[in-house]
Amino acid sequence: MVDVTYMGEITAIAARISVDLSQIDLDSIHLPPSEDCGIPSDDDDLMEEDPLEFDAGFGNILVVDNLLVVPKEKFEKLEGVVRKIYSQLGVIKEDGLWMPINPETQKTLGYCFIEYNTPQEAELSKEKTHGYKLDRSHIFAVNMFDDIEKFLKVVDE
Repeated sequence: MVDVTYMGEITAIAARISVDLSQIDLDSIHLPPSEDCGIPSDDDDLMEEDPLEFDAGFGNILVVDNLLVVPKEKFEKLEGVVRKIYSQLGVIKEDGLWMPINPETQKTLGYCFIEYNTPQEAELSKEKTHGYKLDRSHIFAVNMFDDIEKFLKVVDE
């Protein structure tokens, strides 16, 4: 257990040994780094391991392929349609819908990434929307982002 000394005791000791505390610049005292000098830290709880568990990987992210390729002026409408479909199946994270754009043509690339709060929401959305017919020529191909390694192996072979 660490001994605690209160300011009243310090003042009494200083008076006993004839030290004028008003003449001491306490701000000029620098303790060595990383030494607690016997003073308990009130930040110890910050050093404890975080009890929250986070999934390793990207199991909460979907890749939705075979979307329409649209110019910039129709981007918001397409994003709204995709968001409406996928937000019915789970909570999409803030900034969790991303549609890449071709920098040369300024058109979407025909796919998007959707990040849910949980892998369960992403899996449910995949099950419910894989094969979803947006129109006659656009049928969603939905995969988990974690499955990308599986597809890369096919390409390499």
